[in-house]
Amino acid sequence: MTSLSKRALVLGAAALTLGGHAFAQGAADWPAAKPVTIVVGFSAGGPTDVVARIVAEQLSAKFKQSFVVDNKAGASGGVAANLVKQAAPDGYTLMFGSSSTLSIIPTLQKTAYDPLRDFTAIALVASYPYFLVVPASSSIKSLDELLKQGRAGGSQLSYGSAGNGAVNHLAGEWFKHEAKINAVHIPYKGDSAAVTDLVAGRLDFAFLAGSVALPQVKAGKMRVLASASAVAGRGGEGVPTLGERYKGFAAEPWNGLMGPRGVPEPIVARLNAAVNEIMARPDVLARLAPMEQYAFTGTPRQFTDHIKSQTERWAAVIQSSNIQAD
Repeated sequence: MTSLSKRALVLGAAALTLGGHAFAQGAADWPAAKPVTIVVGFSAGGPTDVVARIVAEQLSAKFKQSFVVDNKAGASGGVAANLVKQAAPDGYTLMFGSSSTLSIIPTLQKTAYDPLRDFTAIALVASYPYFLVVPASSSIKSLDELLKQGRAGGSQLSYGSAGNGAVNHLAGEWFKHEAKINAVHIPYKGDSAAVTDLVAGRLDFAFLAGSVALPQVKAGKMRVLASASAVAGRGGEGVPTLGERYKGFAAEPWNGLMGPRGVPEPIVARLNAAVNEIMARPDVLARLAPMEQYAFTGTPRQFTDHIKSQTERWAAVIQSSNIQAD
């Protein structure tokens, strides 16, 4: 090797060492340098956005630095995922990922991101059950009555969803299979249009998030028949739990904090501990309760394992029902 080559090699190694030292120093000081952006792949006001804003507010207070929510809606969270995938892994650009973005859409269609390879799982945050609801004007007063009508010869119920491949579409198909009822799926461009037709009696039932359904129930326009949860007691006293009747049944969208691949472990550890602490606080849980949102936390490894298990679960539903994305 020539002396020039040796010198270049030494300078290159020194640069790498200095770069690594600077990166480590940056991780140690995080988040002192600048505000942290949490990218949300859905519009403001939805279930994912509402929880993201509560978490951002609490993280801002804890770390004495601004955590700012940036809504980048589109492609069921895919726009946000592709943006965060390309960001520097320095802890200053994070994503509030969802079950749709991380476990369902990549199963339905080819995406430009890989939920496991392209991101750093940081912290699970919360989940919420869908509720099986009917119009208040419906003759169906209970889950058993729905099952009886759906199994009657020549009968065919109708249910609406936010669109082909939406979680409440998958929940409906899974429920049809488990309950052995006849029901036709009517896809809409979002929950709002489905709610309008359900309230008007043009649909027989739907699976809707608590934040969408419960205000309608309170207004006397819908009736809750069951919670699509694996945990009993959600949705109020006397509400049956589908997970108890049909083993393993759970249509509970979830969300979690992620970063680009390669976020330093010290930053991941600090954020994970902070989120777990925040989501255990009674005042935070009290803010989530009216929306039927529940703390759902764990380690980064548990987050990764949850993405895997949820992907397998929904892939089975998608395959057995031959569901195609719009």
